[in-house]
Amino acid sequence: MMKPLVATLSLAFTLVGVPAVLASEVPSHSLDGPSEVDRPNILLIVADDLGYSDLGSFGGEIDTPNLDALAEGGIRLTNFYTAPTCSPTRSMLLTGQDSHRIGMGAMSEALGTFKILQGQPGYEGYLNPASTTIAEALGRAGYRTFMSGKWHLGSGPEQQPSAHGFDRSFVLLQGGADHFGAGQNGGPALQPATYTEDGQPAEFPIGAYSSDLYAERLIDYLGNGSSEKPFFAYLAFTAPHWPLQAPKDLIAKYEGRYAAGPAALRRERLKKMQTLGILSESIDDESLTSLSDWATKPKVQRLIHATNMAIYAAMVDSLDQNVGRVLEHLRVTGEYDNTVILFMSDNGAEGIALKPLIKRTSNSTPPVHKTQVLATVTAANDDLSKMGTTESFITYGREWATAAMVPFRNIKGDAEEGGVRAPAFITGKGIKGQRLIDNPLSVRDVMPTLLDIAHVTHSEHAESQAVRVSGISLPTGKSWWPILDGSADQVRSDTDSLAWELHLKRGVRVGHWKAVFGRDGGGPPGAKDAKPPSWKLYDLSSDIGENNDLSQLNPDVLARLVAVWTAYAEQNGVFVPGPPKK
Repeated sequence: MMKPLVATLSLAFTLVGVPAVLASEVPSHSLDGPSEVDRPNILLIVADDLGYSDLGSFGGEIDTPNLDALAEGGIRLTNFYTAPTCSPTRSMLLTGQDSHRIGMGAMSEALGTFKILQGQPGYEGYLNPASTTIAEALGRAGYRTFMSGKWHLGSGPEQQPSAHGFDRSFVLLQGGADHFGAGQNGGPALQPATYTEDGQPAEFPIGAYSSDLYAERLIDYLGNGSSEKPFFAYLAFTAPHWPLQAPKDLIAKYEGRYAAGPAALRRERLKKMQTLGILSESIDDESLTSLSDWATKPKVQRLIHATNMAIYAAMVDSLDQNVGRVLEHLRVTGEYDNTVILFMSDNGAEGIALKPLIKRTSNSTPPVHKTQVLATVTAANDDLSKMGTTESFITYGREWATAAMVPFRNIKGDAEEGGVRAPAFITGKGIKGQRLIDNPLSVRDVMPTLLDIAHVTHSEHAESQAVRVSGISLPTGKSWWPILDGSADQVRSDTDSLAWELHLKRGVRVGHWKAVFGRDGGGPPGAKDAKPPSWKLYDLSSDIGENNDLSQLNPDVLARLVAVWTAYAEQNGVFVPGPPKK
């Protein structure tokens, strides 16, 4: 058990309990009292494993005109923090609570690897049924609530969207699936998939493409705009999560685009990000994590890797086109001008290699299918005519993911910026747009922000939970309303903190200082060639790439941040292993 670091700190919190959210028509900010007419619709869009620089408006070369127009017309949130992986992020997104307080202290899939976490309170691997979601709070306030896409927060009847406040929902229960519908209902696949609609078993039409289908279902739920009630719609794409698959015409659109390799792409994106004002001109590509020499790779290998990236780009392109379809529907039905749109990715780019991925996913495949599936994908993955189709099962690897997360260190699953910094923007009715906000924001802020936008009073949230350690406030969700109306450009000061933990990796940020605990590259303690984890300290104001560990030069700063993280862990029920037995 972890001993309290600050003896005078008294934390009067229930570690597993979840604060209630009260829904009413009383505004929680300074606007005049709301009516059904002036309550805006809310559209929340989440991309799955999208890299920080993938969108054109964040430095990318992929064709994303619909998202770029929204981002450039709204507020780009360039310092937005998530959890290191998807389901913990989604739990915090929907509830405003730390993932450890609501059952998502670890991904359910990871509990088999991190056996030390099994059975720990807050590590159940599904969203606590007692938690209050945005959908529940807005539903009580008169909103219609819809969801389409990836759920990944539990599969039991009491764990699905229909039990968490959504009036209508079509969802994939798992974290990923074949994008053309293979593997559902026990069919042969490396990645079994289960779909439900309104809590009942449903089918994905074989041959349809995931992004097309999710947009289509949401459009169906939104209807013709005749309702007098506003809506909250949650569109959770599974793209561009592996397996990399996309319509052939879109893959062809990017043929040859990535022939120069990941290092060249990173340099290109870095330069554009600096031109856009997202990054400082002082950041030098040479100071970032080194990438391999592309020219030394065999020609065939370069072609395959470049094709992987082309497929990935096609997935992002398709996602953007389907966002465009939803926006056009809102325009046609007269709802667009009364809608606030928040877009985000759920974590850093995914860089897992194919071989360990196949080993991991094939464990859940029925034995009768295992040999057949492995043989099929092994052949298709190197066949240019089949790559990106439902016959293949492809990832794009660590180096493309590193390029996507420029200029940050590491990728999805890590405590460094590359694991927890995600692209995000907000735009729409009542928001002062055409701005870049580079002050720290959190996925835990989304619920109080959206409730403020909807004029719904929330209690026992951010301000009422404020606790200070060594003069620093422990992490809480904060409404962005002062940013949205243009009266401020930040909601956190240098004495506010952000903190996180996932799969035994830790991170904490206070002002421009950041400390992380773990080892580069990921994996559980005891893995082959594992180095002992340790705390490292970075000054993000001068070292956004986290290249220079300053822990030895600033021990007092590190101690202060570790004290904050320790108090955060106590407050939220984070499991901290004791010292190894002798």
